[in-house]
Amino acid sequence: SMEKTLLVGDYLVADKMKYFFSDPKREDIVTFRYPKIEEGTPEHPDSVNDFIRILHPLYLNKKVAFSKAPLTFFHITYYARKNVVKRVIGMPGDVVEIRDKIVYINGEKFERGYECYDVADPAPPLSPFRVFEHRFEPGNLDYVSQSRWYEKHIDSSAFTDSTSAWIRGGVFNRDWFGPIKVPPGKYFVLGDNRDVSEDSRYWGFLDRSDITGTPRVIFFSKGIEYNKIGDIPHVRWDRIFRLTR
Repeated sequence: SMEKTLLVGDYLVADKMKYFFSDPKREDIVTFRYPKIEEGTPEHPDSVNDFIRILHPLYLNKKVAFSKAPLTFFHITYYARKNVVKRVIGMPGDVVEIRDKIVYINGEKFERGYECYDVADPAPPLSPFRVFEHRFEPGNLDYVSQSRWYEKHIDSSAFTDSTSAWIRGGVFNRDWFGPIKVPPGKYFVLGDNRDVSEDSRYWGFLDRSDITGTPRVIFFSKGIEYNKIGDIPHVRWDRIFRLTR
């Protein structure tokens, strides 16, 4: 989700002291504890409905996103939330909007060279509003014959040749989002590779208390080379000791 800035297989050294003395700034790359959302939420959903999934409370014995195996003591299960890396885009008080993949902050276009759309999932392009399609599977249908009576008596002027979208409660999607104001003590974060990033568009604002640091340097990096023989791991020597930005 952070390509081209960071790659899958990069091992990072993070500075956990920086934000003890200062607050994150716009464009900072931050590490944080993954917000509390229910496990089973789609990895890359195509819509967000009024932030219904923002910061679900962490109930005991309830499945949530976690990186380590849960620990159980006396029939009580404890989950460890996983750490994530994203870039700060919206500061407290900012109005964030995304129009056709372009980010606007307080009405001003916000584009930077680190953004990447080279790696994307196979989802189709999204329109400003979500259109719901009816899908049917053979074998699950009842055949209904249209009556000629209706064909004769329905006035054709009742129909139009245009298709309008059904907007369900102000639905946003990953390419068309907002405008929405960032509350005090919160941040709006995005991945540099917007098309495959699970970020504030999906789980909401990032609380200041969840930010744990900022990555400083890549101390090791490994990738996978795909060929006919199989998946061959290799070291990315050119990325070792590279500073993050």
